[in-house]
Amino acid sequence: MSQPMHPQGTLRARIERVGTGELFRKLGIGARSCDLGDEGLYLAEELVSADVGWLGASEQPEALAMLVLALMIAQRQGSTCLPLDKKGPLRELVGDIARVAKLDLDVSRVMKTIANLTGAPRFNSVIGVGEARVPLIIDMDAVYTERSRWLEQRVAHRLADRLKARPALEAPAQLALADLVARPGARPLSDEQARAVGLALGGGFTVVTGGPGTGKTVVAAAIVRGLARMGIQHVALAAHTGKAANRLTEVIGEQLAAIADPSDVDRALAAAPPAAQTLHRLLGWGGHRFAHHEKSPLPAGAVLVDEASMIDLEVMDALLDALPPTSPLILVGDAHQLPAIDAGQILADLAEPGVAPRVAVLATSYRMNLADPAGRAVYELARAIHDDDIGKLSDRVVTRTPNALSFIGAEWVDPSKAKRPLDITLAVAETTWHHFGGPAALRAAEHVFQFTDGVIDPAHAAELDALWAMLQRGRLLTVTRALPTGSVALNAHLHDLALDRLTVTGRPDFVPGEPIMVTANDYHRGLFNGDQGIVVRADEGLDRHHFRAVFRCGGQLRPFAIEALRDRLELSWALTVHKSQGSELDAVALMLPHDDLPLVTRELLYTGVTRARRGVAICGSKAILTAGAGRGALRNSKLGARLRAKLAT
Repeated sequence: MSQPMHPQGTLRARIERVGTGELFRKLGIGARSCDLGDEGLYLAEELVSADVGWLGASEQPEALAMLVLALMIAQRQGSTCLPLDKKGPLRELVGDIARVAKLDLDVSRVMKTIANLTGAPRFNSVIGVGEARVPLIIDMDAVYTERSRWLEQRVAHRLADRLKARPALEAPAQLALADLVARPGARPLSDEQARAVGLALGGGFTVVTGGPGTGKTVVAAAIVRGLARMGIQHVALAAHTGKAANRLTEVIGEQLAAIADPSDVDRALAAAPPAAQTLHRLLGWGGHRFAHHEKSPLPAGAVLVDEASMIDLEVMDALLDALPPTSPLILVGDAHQLPAIDAGQILADLAEPGVAPRVAVLATSYRMNLADPAGRAVYELARAIHDDDIGKLSDRVVTRTPNALSFIGAEWVDPSKAKRPLDITLAVAETTWHHFGGPAALRAAEHVFQFTDGVIDPAHAAELDALWAMLQRGRLLTVTRALPTGSVALNAHLHDLALDRLTVTGRPDFVPGEPIMVTANDYHRGLFNGDQGIVVRADEGLDRHHFRAVFRCGGQLRPFAIEALRDRLELSWALTVHKSQGSELDAVALMLPHDDLPLVTRELLYTGVTRARRGVAICGSKAILTAGAGRGALRNSKLGARLRAKLAT
């Protein structure tokens, strides 16, 4: 009789034969808590399984699994590699994984075993050195995935070539800048903004970095106007997400419309304003490869990328491959924000002193009104987090109960002292939902909005705009998608509250009045990962209504059939902090997990807090808040070192 198939598949069966089945079951809990899903765990299982022939002592499979998961978590935070020094971030991550997974491990023993595995990789191992084509590579005293190391080398080489070739554009750049200063858009350029514009106009590669509200997008609009004055045709505008691309398009249009004394160049731009697109669309992503590359370069006189902190190694390599050598490249973003979810923290690497020669820093923030006590409180909380001033954190927040939250200034709710901390977390979520118009949006969405050929009836436009504005005032921000404090669970809870208030058949996934988000690019419909919309009742001229997803496209609110988007839509009452990047909100509630996770970092807290203009409510224990503020993201990369070395030759 044949043997029954193993319920978890042959890979898990092999793992269990080497005695680590229980280890991986526990590690799975830790991996999902860090939002790794099953991919990181599967890679660890696969590599351990592949090496069962050479792994000796029983602790070696355990050590290799911990090394792989630690590297996956580091890459999740923007690292390209993980240093192997015994007292560095690797040791901290191994301890964090063991703690979250509730593993009783001797961390010192695991670190010693990792040192043995990586110190002198054995023949036929999954760990190699140099140009070995194996999954893990040891280089520059750090462990990489083979692909991350290859990409880091390629990007460093391409950037060095671009930085060595500096076009002589200084004189025309100064003339263009003088005219821009004389013809401001909605607001005159400050001195530091004007310096940033001049630097970008005068070079072949420029980085413009600044914190939230420092006018980066306004600077980007001025750069576009300046490049047009210099005769550079076809400036391609891009961002990593559709939301950021749409915002860049809107700001440039607003700036052009606000010029009191436009030049002929400005009039031409206003007549046909440039539209930004996602980087994937710009490069012609077809699902398996990019249409534009070295042999088929972009037809662009220059490229400007907004929200560049989100660019990972893979996309940066593709952009540099496709961009003609003579076309200027300008990266705009906040180097202190969270990096991309995939490996690479390009903007932060390039903004380091001594790496890229043309870096403009914007320091003055206009988002939080410092004359307003509420705006100042948010600003000071963000500053305390950014400066790692743990002692000031408690002074910057006012302790509240969930029902007493005002979403004005900086507030804090501590669920850790309650018998059921989750009850407090859910209470904060419900208060946020009520405060930012959840019930009111459900009532407003009882109206049936009339559309003709995808365009809202003018008689209903103001009401739809009001509903849209209501749902854009604030959000719950989370650290993870998973866990009871993650975006999936909190969205489900608030969806249940919405269903309780409506009379609907069954339990639909989305109901009118709920905010939604696109989770994957849909080039056919012009919707992109991160785009946010709302669900409404829409009559499209058939004298009956349907539930429709409405998104802002080209400045117009347009309806889309939910059925056609269902596999790429999810609720967005709650967003991860990563997904919130690029957003500006009146206030936010930042929901921390109940257990300290390596994902809770200074950069994550800073990014979450700075989404708000006037109010931040932090829900979490003081221990996790202070631990996170003191923990820098694992931004381990050798790109800067490789670039310095290449520029020195």
